[in-house]
This record gives sequence, structure tokens and C-alpha cells, in this order.
Amino acid sequence: MLSQSDLRQKGEITPLEALENAPGIAPAYAFGVLNISGRGFSGVQNSPALFDGIRYPGFQVTPRVLLNYAQVEVLRGPAGLAAGQGSIAGAINYVPRRAQFDNGAEQTQLYAGLGQFGTSTLGAGTGSQIGDSPFAYRLDVAYQGSDDRGSYGYAKDTSFAFQHVSAELAWQASDAIELSLSAEHFTDSAEGYFGSPLVNGRLDERLRDANFNVINDQLDMRVSWLRTRLNWQLSDTMNLRVQAFGNDEQRDWRNTEAYVANASTQTVARADYLNVRHEQALKGVFAELSFTHPLFGLTHRGVIGVQLDRNDHDRFNDSPFRFGDRVALFDPVRGNYASLDPFGLRTATDIDQRALFLESALDLSQKFKFISGLRYDRAEVDSFTALTRVRFDKRYSTTSGRAGLVYVLNEAINVYGSYATSSEPPAQITTLGLANAAFDLTDGKQIEVGVKQVFERGEWSAAIYDLRRTNILSRDPGNPNLLIQVGEQAARGLELEGQFALTETLRLQLAAALLNAEFKRFDERVGTGVISRRGNLPIDVPERLASVGLSWNVSEAVTLGINSRGVGRRVANTANTIFLPGYATVDASARWRTDLGQFGLRMRNIDDRFFATRSYNAGNQFMVGEPRLVELSWQRAF
Repeated sequence: MLSQSDLRQKGEITPLEALENAPGIAPAYAFGVLNISGRGFSGVQNSPALFDGIRYPGFQVTPRVLLNYAQVEVLRGPAGLAAGQGSIAGAINYVPRRAQFDNGAEQTQLYAGLGQFGTSTLGAGTGSQIGDSPFAYRLDVAYQGSDDRGSYGYAKDTSFAFQHVSAELAWQASDAIELSLSAEHFTDSAEGYFGSPLVNGRLDERLRDANFNVINDQLDMRVSWLRTRLNWQLSDTMNLRVQAFGNDEQRDWRNTEAYVANASTQTVARADYLNVRHEQALKGVFAELSFTHPLFGLTHRGVIGVQLDRNDHDRFNDSPFRFGDRVALFDPVRGNYASLDPFGLRTATDIDQRALFLESALDLSQKFKFISGLRYDRAEVDSFTALTRVRFDKRYSTTSGRAGLVYVLNEAINVYGSYATSSEPPAQITTLGLANAAFDLTDGKQIEVGVKQVFERGEWSAAIYDLRRTNILSRDPGNPNLLIQVGEQAARGLELEGQFALTETLRLQLAAALLNAEFKRFDERVGTGVISRRGNLPIDVPERLASVGLSWNVSEAVTLGINSRGVGRRVANTANTIFLPGYATVDASARWRTDLGQFGLRMRNIDDRFFATRSYNAGNQFMVGEPRLVELSWQRAF
């Protein structure tokens, strides 16, 4: 868990910054969203985003800044029981701030930051109980913008403006009942960046600042959430939580996204001129009953829950995206967006989902606890293709579960082991089309063993895991024109994390991950034939990750920090012939606490290292990482 106070102390205010030093996670921006590689799996489907525990439908769209959020939770393992379908490699849960009935707490926060490239950040939040009344409120406002760069990329002409407003009103109706109403609205308007084309198979530093997207590009998003909650303490041993939610969203992309460089002619062929809109309306209800009662004479804690939701998802575009052109490799005249096809509705999809889950924790003895869970999901997809007037529907149902033991070695050390399963549709469920209608669920399995120790001067943890996904899409070896579900992808790994007080003023943080990821079965069509990719490394998966940070309290008022992070080499295509080189970056920070608030200075990528964070377009282009950034900030809480 990454709390808001910890994030602010470090100066980490974006999801990318917050997740960079989490063990086993490599976050990076690509095609306008935050992509996460973790535990051998990479992409928007493998580490989905949750909004206050609600699975975010469609693409993984996350907020730019975290000033309105109480914490960010990194949920490991399948997480299918808590997060829904398909979260075998984990999920990221963004938890908004809540109204609190505590007048003694510091509930007002102010933040201001100014950095390079015309980047400015402003945030203000306040909350309190309203006098002696049974009401409390919370209101948070955040803004971040840049005149030049930072819009999901770090080339020139990637400016953006982001606004986020969130509010909640809570009512303590009685000692046992609390009701609340909360609302969120954020907008994002930005220029797009889709990477640098490789020149003779390599990333050319002369293109570090180049942006090959069209001038009138678009990455816009408007999101609104409305939620109401009931928390009812039915008895000393039973509690009911109910949340009803609604989401209304529009996302617009207009870009040219694919680039292939020709070194001999000094030109770049541009394709994938895409104008895409998503219009989405999500509504649902989530309820869970938690209870404690004896079972077989043993202490038992359980949860029974249900979730019902409906998503109306319409997709507009100008497919089949036939337009393409060429521009100069250096100093290109980028031009305006063009298309050979009209923009309009392409698919209208309605998705009804139902879920029932059970969680159980049974104390077998003072030393042993048995943890188990079971989840049933059913999804009904009805999709209409506007151009062909073809309609199809598909019904998915699956049962997943987990079982594990926790052994309390002593007051300081816990050891655990677990086995879990999960299932998901073969593609993002909001984008399923007729071509995917016949496919079955993609299944996942995980075995994990771990240990955690807390002692006077710190804590550390370690986890070993074995993950497998089966029924992934692959080519039929007997007929390369057909897709079949015979693939399998696996990962085995070790994760380590620790925090240690070396002295009264010096604190050390460490994280590392080692893993072996590979395709167990994957037959890919190449030309007119099929080639097995068995044993190859999946795309954008680093098998080595590490970070080390040192914090020094020079005095009661001054703290200095330095952090280094390393990411191992990754592959950019399934043939494993194109590689993203490994890299390491160093960041530094200084914080000065005064009566007027805390002043901060931080520098990211001190030596201005040139590196790539992620591949795109079948490995033909790389996303360039963040250059040196210097930022001044001020914050105060009271």
C-alpha cells in the first residue's frame, strides 16, 4: 500500500512515480495510457486499474496525479476474488479520500509545484466534521499542466492540462449506520506521443525530442463518477457494506501512431491514422456482508459478497484506417490528421456482469490460519456492428478460487503459501467482436509462498511465485489463417522488499525482482507459415528489476534522499530479435520543513540518461523515457 502521506513526503504525485519503486513492477506510458509489466505479464489487461475497488472497464485509464487519493494499493496475485476477472498478475486500486468524523485530524492539505518544460501542479483539499452535527465532508481539487511535454511521453509538443475535482458528504445516521454520497470528475486534454522509430534497428538519440504525430492530435478524456455508500454495523459480529455506483465517460483519440524509418532515404512511413471515440455508461451495485462466528469450535471470519453492473459501451472510429504518408526522419513537417473513411459508430456493446464471492479465514490454532475464497462470475455480452448490421451475443461464466495457509512463527514473522485460479475473456470484454465470439475463457493459475518479518528497526518480505496462463490466442499450425486457443504463458519469480533504519537518522529502502518468463506454447504466423515461439520471452517483460533508496534526516527540519532504479533488458517482438536495452536512473530530493510548510526540491534522472521504457508497433518504435527533470514544490497540512 502506498499512502498519500508517504507519496507526498517523497514528492511522488503521479501513478508512474508511485509505482516505479514497488517490487516487481515496471510502469511505462504507451498509446496514451499507463501500461504495467509485473510478474512476467505486461499490458493493460494484465494489471487492470480499479477505482475504489471497482474494476475500471475498457482501457486502463488512470489519473495523472494522485493528490485526490488517500492511497494506491498494489494487489498481488490473481486478485480475481476482489477485483473481478483476469487479474492474475495483480491489480492497481486507486482509493479516493473520504470524509472523516474526526475534528482532531489534519484534514486540510495544500500543494504547489513548478518544474521544467512549463510544468505546474496545484492541489487543495479539506474535510471535517461539520460542528457537532452528524455530517462530515471532504473536497479535493487538483490541476497539473505543461506547456511543452509530459503527455504520456517526453518528446516535444506533448503538452497537457488535467483537472480533477472530488467531493463526499457523509452522514452518521446512528451509532451503527453511516451513509455517504461522493462524486468525482476529471478531464484530460493532451497532445499525443507514440514513440521514436528505430533507425537500422536501434534507437537514435538524435530523435530524442522528435514527435512524429500530427499537429492537430488529440488525447482527451472526460470522466464522471457518482457513488453512494451504506455502512451498517448490524451487530458486534456482523457488518454490511453496500455501494451503488455510476460512471459516465467519453474518451477521444486522434493520432497517427505507427512509424517505420528508412535510413537510406531519411524518411519515416506513417500509418495507423486513428480517430477513435469511446462513449461509456456504467452503473452497478456492490454489497458485502462480513461476519465473525465459531466454526467447528474455531474462530472464523467470513465475507459474502455480490456485484451487479451494466456497461453500455459505444465505439466510434474511421476504420479501416487506410490513410498513410511519409515525412522526413529529421525535422519532419508533421501536417494535420487525414482519413479516407468517414467517422461514425462502429460497434455498440452492452455488457451485463454478475458476481458472487465468498471469503473465509479460519484459525486452526494460534499458529495456523486457513485462508480460502470462491468467486463466480457471469458476463453477458451483446454487440452490434453498425457497418455490417451484424449482431452477436456471448455468455461467459467461470468459477475461480484460492486456498492458503498462514503460519505465525512468532510475533514478528509470518509465513504463507497459497494456490489460486482466475479466468478472463480472450480480449478486453468491452471490445469483443464477432471474430472473438467463439473463444473460451483464458485461464490462470498461481502458486505463491512468502515470508514477512517486522522488527524494531525495520521490516522485510520475500515472495516466490509460479504463474501460468492457458488458452491464450495462437495460430492453428494446420491452417495459418485460423486462430485457436492452445497457447500458454508462464512466469516464475522471486520478489524482495525491505525498509531498514540504519541509524536514528538514516533509512534504507530496497526492492528487487528476479523472474523467468516464457511462452510455453505460442505458434505465430509469419508470412505463409507458422513458427513456434516456445521458450521465447514475452514482449516488454524485464526479468531483472531493482531499486535502492537512502533517506537522511540531516536535522529535524531537513531531509535528503537519493534513489536508484534499474530495469533489465526486454524484448520488443515475439521472435526475440529486437531488444530494449536495460537502464538505470538516479533521482535525488531535498525537503525542508518550516512553520510555513514543507519546501521540496527534486531531480529525476540526474545524469539525463537516454533510455527506452516500452516498445510499440511490433517493435518498430520505442517510447523514450523521461529526461532530466527539476521540480520545486511547497506543501502544507493543518
